[in-house]
Amino acid sequence: MSDLEVADEVDDPTTTETTEGEQQDRRGRRRYGLFALLLLLLLLLCCATTTIDLVVVRGPQQARFIARNLACLQCHTEKIPDFSRQSVHSPFKLKDCTVCHTPHGKQLTVNVTQSPSTQISRYRTLLEWLPLKWWFDAWSAISGSSSTVTQKSGGGIISMSTRSIEESTSMLVMPVEKLCWVCHGDLGKLLNDSFTHVPFEKGRCTECHDPHASDYTKLLTQPPNKLCFTCHPIGTELNRMQAHPPAKAGWCTDCHSPHASNFKGILIARQRELCFSCHPTVASVSRMPVQHQPFKNDNCTGCHEPHGSDTTPLLIKPQPALCYMCHPQIRNDFAKASHHPIGLKLTCASCHDPHAAEYPKLLTANGNEFCLGCHGDKEPMYSDSAHRVNGCVACHTPHGSAFVPMLVQRQPDLCLKCHKPVVVGSNKHPIAPKYFDVHAKKGLTCTSSCHNPHGTQYDHMVKNYSGQQDGMCMQCHKTVGVYY
Repeated sequence: MSDLEVADEVDDPTTTETTEGEQQDRRGRRRYGLFALLLLLLLLLCCATTTIDLVVVRGPQQARFIARNLACLQCHTEKIPDFSRQSVHSPFKLKDCTVCHTPHGKQLTVNVTQSPSTQISRYRTLLEWLPLKWWFDAWSAISGSSSTVTQKSGGGIISMSTRSIEESTSMLVMPVEKLCWVCHGDLGKLLNDSFTHVPFEKGRCTECHDPHASDYTKLLTQPPNKLCFTCHPIGTELNRMQAHPPAKAGWCTDCHSPHASNFKGILIARQRELCFSCHPTVASVSRMPVQHQPFKNDNCTGCHEPHGSDTTPLLIKPQPALCYMCHPQIRNDFAKASHHPIGLKLTCASCHDPHAAEYPKLLTANGNEFCLGCHGDKEPMYSDSAHRVNGCVACHTPHGSAFVPMLVQRQPDLCLKCHKPVVVGSNKHPIAPKYFDVHAKKGLTCTSSCHNPHGTQYDHMVKNYSGQQDGMCMQCHKTVGVYY
């Protein structure tokens, strides 16, 4: 090429413009490439952070679940944090939303107006989880895994510039009262138990359990020590003077089954065995030969309140009113003129064991030893007297009598049952309350001035003199001026 031709080529403006255009194109391509690289790095960063958060912190199963259900979770983002809660429902944690929920109706892609915060939330969810979904989809395709759920009709992942609306609302795949049985069919046999918890019987599981996740054990919707109180307001019982510790603490399932039971009150066991688990001292008397009927017949709540009471130990009524419920005839005895100080110094349990005993009538001791536990002052002389053989109850009634001191019969009729040959006939001393004992200043009876029925140091259980001496008689007859 000649010098002239070279000069003409250099001076050609078309060639210069072409070169500059190519440079601009190259610069543009570099900018687009850089932008694409940054976007790719951003997606990889989202994927990496999400993977670390899920696979390392929460576990690979949760990562796969979120990736598979991204179409649902991009709108229901409030459910994503539930994976980190203490108790997560297995279908929600490991499977797909459509295990329990029907997919929405026909998807329509339309432009809608959303608040900036709503749009940002949806975009963030897509950017955060979409790369992870691609990764799992690609991995499943390579490995031949069938765990990935195919996207429903409507064009796959929804465009960020549009929102999917539905012609119908998503529903459960079957009625709620039947859905839980699909996985928890082993509980179905409990419906044949004699007593069932109403929410369980009606299939209203979500009244107590959250279907997705919970901060409490067993997916409970509230703390286990508070949940039962929402339907069973027993605050009045718990505010009584004494509250049963398990009830006060709210540990209802320590005694009650939350689903069903063959024991009244949905108890987890028979009352006796249930109460024995916390009251071993009562369990120790369960094999004694004489048992109180309520105790024997598994009716602890016949006497005790299960939640709270104003009478210790958790009695449904104070004594003796409680005992009168089953023993009304005893009330009449304690209404008589001479009776034990029941309700004042004594209660029924002062003499009778309320659960079981070794002796008849549930007495805490046997025979005369029982009475001498309180009336020990009679012991020194009574132990050597002839009356000891007959026993205290031969003369005294244990509850109440019309005759003082709690005699089973009026004097002298009571004494004459055994001593009639000695004190009747001609020229015998008159004995009856209608005669006045001037020494004792009361009606004349066998025990007013002459005899002590519990024994004395003298013969014939006379009170003051040994043998048949005049002094015994002179106690009264000197006073009235009669001499022999």
